[in-house]
Amino acid sequence: MTGWTSFKHCFVFVGIAFVMPTMLLSQEVSVSQEFLHLESKGAAVLDNGPTTLAPVGVNPNLERRRQRLETLTRMPQTGASKIAAPLTFPNVKNNEVATSNPNFFGFDGLDHKDQRSAGTGVFANSQFSFEPPDQGFCVGNEFALETVNTALAVYKKDNGALLAGPTALNQFFGLQPEVIRTSPPVFGDFTSDPRCHYDAATNRFFLTLFQIDVDPSTGNFLAGSSVLIAVSQTGDPTTHWNLFRLRTTAHGVGCPCFGDQPLIGFDSSGFYLSTNAFSLVTGNFAGSQLYAMSKLFLAAGALPPFVLRIPLAPSLNTDGSFPFSVHPSSNTRGNEAAHFGTEYFLSTFDITSVLENKLAVWALQNTSLLNSPPGPQTIFHLFRKVISSEVYGVPPDAPQKRGTLLLSPINDPGVFEILATNEHRMQQVTFANKRLWSAVTTGLTSPSEIDLKAGIAWFSVAVETEEGRLDAAVEEQGYVALANGSVFFPAVGVNSQGNAAIGFSVSSPGLFPSTGYVKLGGNGNADKIHIAGIGTNSEDGFTGYPNEAFPPPPCLSPVLCEARWGDYGAAAVDGDGSVWLANEYIGPRPRTLFANWGTFITRIRLEAGDN
Repeated sequence: MTGWTSFKHCFVFVGIAFVMPTMLLSQEVSVSQEFLHLESKGAAVLDNGPTTLAPVGVNPNLERRRQRLETLTRMPQTGASKIAAPLTFPNVKNNEVATSNPNFFGFDGLDHKDQRSAGTGVFANSQFSFEPPDQGFCVGNEFALETVNTALAVYKKDNGALLAGPTALNQFFGLQPEVIRTSPPVFGDFTSDPRCHYDAATNRFFLTLFQIDVDPSTGNFLAGSSVLIAVSQTGDPTTHWNLFRLRTTAHGVGCPCFGDQPLIGFDSSGFYLSTNAFSLVTGNFAGSQLYAMSKLFLAAGALPPFVLRIPLAPSLNTDGSFPFSVHPSSNTRGNEAAHFGTEYFLSTFDITSVLENKLAVWALQNTSLLNSPPGPQTIFHLFRKVISSEVYGVPPDAPQKRGTLLLSPINDPGVFEILATNEHRMQQVTFANKRLWSAVTTGLTSPSEIDLKAGIAWFSVAVETEEGRLDAAVEEQGYVALANGSVFFPAVGVNSQGNAAIGFSVSSPGLFPSTGYVKLGGNGNADKIHIAGIGTNSEDGFTGYPNEAFPPPPCLSPVLCEARWGDYGAAAVDGDGSVWLANEYIGPRPRTLFANWGTFITRIRLEAGDN
């Protein structure tokens, strides 16, 4: 099969309860439901990684031409006019900083040198320089798997020893090399935004990323895109995987499109994807896309009976919400929902607002139908409810400590980088004990401090569904703030006992970019900030320098410019209840010419009432 075939396209119209946003009632969403085929791409296995670092910086212009699509996929905030009621950034008491890390273990993960040098055979020296890493992380059995833009590796979880990789993602998925550095160069598939998850119920690892076709002569994007899916054939990710492709070119408004930042989730029946579609022609936001398919078929190496696609329009809903980064949840204890299976999603109320005090909760009912061929009774119900929350909003960039710079003196003397914290989109979502747990980066202030800074707003949302209804309300919530510093790109990990922790990046004018975590207690309390991976230098990557990055980065002044960071961390839960956290930092290992980012993996053991 050369493309997707839509073998059933049914429009399911259901009644909408038109309500004022302040009423916060649930409503069933009127959506089209399209049934698609998934495509098999064969099998894959990780290699043992390169033996030496491939040459870097041979052609700086070549490196610049494949900078990520960050400027395209950031949603603009339109200011106070979007705020329904007068809101101000929260003023938050700073968390104390811990002086010790009990029950802690950690190790260095992938860094830019690993990413740039990944690839063997024809893939040797074929990687572009990417920044930021966009971390995916998952843990199961004796293995810890990490993936970044654009490489993956498997470690022994007990001691951090490398077991397989780093492997180039294009090599792993059987694509063309990113670039063959001949004269003239030959360009291959563009891939980005990897994520992974270990599903204990099926004993399988799942890995995703998006792909865009390119012109091999120019490197320009063509009208073709996909989300790629890999599923391990056993519980050992160092052996063979099955590969699948979901073509996304026509999914959105004003296509051809691509699905940015594929978000993943799981319940007992289904594997779920959510993307933000953008037009490859205009660059405009083309609507969020929800996908659902049988997890059990994928785990068995078989094509699912169908893939359900639900497109969400790129416009305000009747309740005032704007669907963007509608994040599916992953369950820690299997499907705890009734009515033939329910998958929950969580999103911020309106990504285009500077400040918000609401969340949007979503529920897809009848997910058990994903395991059977479609028929007249194959009907899914999507509900949405807007709920009140604490205030959160657009964060400022994060200052960092000044260290030894390599790249700045070459082309941009005097320029120093600050770290991009992006916006307040919803991060990773976990469903445990009938609650959705997640967090966002937010702007906030603290007593006795003048300037706005980046902090974290976290949420624990109680959810329940009955036939024709979704009930949801914030059960607990709170903030994380560092005195005269910034914490950003949170990832919440929750074990089956409901014990939770948040991992994040952290920096300040007196602290190199590091990783940290807090444990969550009851009543909106977050414990002391623990520094896990201690930064050893300043961020000094090419995306923050006007003469290196294309397009040039935003600059607060001629000598203070924004470097890409994040765009997300990851959290995972092990079988023994340990919470694992993966975040970006600047570590001690050797750098390349173009970037010096690294990642740090943290394991903490949580006990009941431990905060």
